[in-house]
Amino acid sequence: MIGLKSTLAGAGNFKRVLLCGLLSLFLLAGPLFAGRLKVERIEFVGNRAFTVRQLKEVIKTERKKPFNNKLLNLDRILLTNYYQMHGFLDMWVDARFKRKGDKIFVTYTISEGKQYYLGKIQIHGAQLVPPERFRGAFKIKAGEIYNRQKIEEGLNRIENYYYNHGKPYVVLDYREDRRDSLVDVAVNIQENETVVIGDIAYEGLRRVKSFIIRRELEIKKGDLYSRDKINRSKKNIYSTGLFDFVGMSLEPLDSSRTRVRLKITVVERKSLWVGAKFGVAYEQATIYGGSFDFTLEFGNRDLFGTGRTVYLQIIPSLSYDFVSHDLVNTKNQYSLTYIEPWIGYTRTPGIFQIAYYQVRPINSASYNNFVSFFQVKHDFPRHWRVTSTLQFSQVQILQDQPLDSLFFAQTRGQDAIYSFNGSLVRDYRDNYLVPLDGYLFEMNAKFAYSITRVDSSGQRRLNRFLKLVTQWIRYQKFPLKRNWILATRIRGGSIIEFGKLGEIPLTERFFLGGASSVRGYPEQLLGPVSYDPSGHPVALGGKLLLLGNVELRFPIFWLFWGEIFFDAGNVWAQNQDFRPTDIKTTTGAGLAFITPVGPIRFDYGIKHRQQPGESPGEFHIGISFAF
Repeated sequence: MIGLKSTLAGAGNFKRVLLCGLLSLFLLAGPLFAGRLKVERIEFVGNRAFTVRQLKEVIKTERKKPFNNKLLNLDRILLTNYYQMHGFLDMWVDARFKRKGDKIFVTYTISEGKQYYLGKIQIHGAQLVPPERFRGAFKIKAGEIYNRQKIEEGLNRIENYYYNHGKPYVVLDYREDRRDSLVDVAVNIQENETVVIGDIAYEGLRRVKSFIIRRELEIKKGDLYSRDKINRSKKNIYSTGLFDFVGMSLEPLDSSRTRVRLKITVVERKSLWVGAKFGVAYEQATIYGGSFDFTLEFGNRDLFGTGRTVYLQIIPSLSYDFVSHDLVNTKNQYSLTYIEPWIGYTRTPGIFQIAYYQVRPINSASYNNFVSFFQVKHDFPRHWRVTSTLQFSQVQILQDQPLDSLFFAQTRGQDAIYSFNGSLVRDYRDNYLVPLDGYLFEMNAKFAYSITRVDSSGQRRLNRFLKLVTQWIRYQKFPLKRNWILATRIRGGSIIEFGKLGEIPLTERFFLGGASSVRGYPEQLLGPVSYDPSGHPVALGGKLLLLGNVELRFPIFWLFWGEIFFDAGNVWAQNQDFRPTDIKTTTGAGLAFITPVGPIRFDYGIKHRQQPGESPGEFHIGISFAF
């Protein structure tokens, strides 16, 4: 009996396991089979105010794409919001579908109702400011199509005004009164008590000194309550990098609710760290193009509890060479960095760094570079940043590569470069790695004094020059396809020498060509070129640069994006050598795979004016988008 029961129990368990397995297979297979169903037709019934094309731009369901029943409910919400934004307050929509084989036919039935217009807006209860002043918070005029979203945005502006002027207990209420085709809006405001920050307390500090938090606060003891200042203060404290958590709360100091304590609770990060990470880098100077970077670092982010940072880094960089079909170690960086977070009693970090670079470009001279600099950065409102850098570099050319030409004297020894650099940047991109909207504007001016040894006898040449670089990058939706991105860039640079033309150090020259500039040309080889004894081209660089790019980016599936691009540009040895006909152009296409560390690109560019001995085009592996 015992054996029989065990056998029956085992059979029962087997059936349950089999049933669960079949059920899981069904659940997994369902989406796969569902993905075969394609939307054959989308139809709208009852629409008069908007065309079918306009409504198709609103919904998420698309013709010839896989059908997803869940999108129909979302489409109903989107269509309702769209109509109500245009004054159709009584509209309703029904979404249904029919299936014929593996084809889906979707029908949206719409009852539009009456279109309403704004009558008048009345504001009651405002005492902090005159009621008519709040009328400007509503970006809609009497007689315009009634837009409920604009009314709610106006209410939010009024509420934010109170929240930032000592009124956290304000209550706003509004009412819509309809008469014929007009809507009158009545706004009632209960201002309630005015609140003052009576005290500020800290909780959770272990190593970090309290003055670190205090100097980051934009709201002080005795100030009126301001939600905006509190939020900015919280952001500032997070930006120090010293805390894993920052919380802020209010505690009444008396029964009247007019005086409160701002309680700041923090959880500190460990001050010492050892890390290893993998990432990507893009050299704006386009000397090295994109590279895979491996970073080993050790540091202390909170020296003696003062928020100062010091760390060591070792960063080897790898790039792919299509000639040798191998990964090449193009650069090794060894650096010691010290950061003073506040300079001149302002939130202006000062960075002092000593670094040693071993640079092995694919198509230019190899050299070692010792660099020390002091840099000051300051962020201004509206996404502006100003950076100033005082720098010394000592460059050592390693091998006797043919850097002599009609344009540059041979440099086999050392360059000592003293420079001051200032840059102005406005970065309005929505995302750094995969920008979909916004722009980047950058201006850079560098005054340098160089001492160059120009031959083996040790003769030295002095030179003073000004290096100017500016660029504009724009990202916007492609007009004909809402989920495509049109990216454009224009970049120019010039080196202006003072006095007699001299020697420009290799590290300061401009280079073009490759995955991040003009695709279709090898890395750095667009511009002045010489050849070594084996016939291998060596980039010389130049003093004048012009670059333009237009690229259309579009999603294909999952994390894959396609690209179609047009690149143009060149580098000239001297500024006076510029001729518009020298500008080289290319077109091509590519595939990008979006990863957490940035896109990895595979591009092919085709030359428009192929010269004798040149290839018709080039393959490129790029790290991040080209710009």
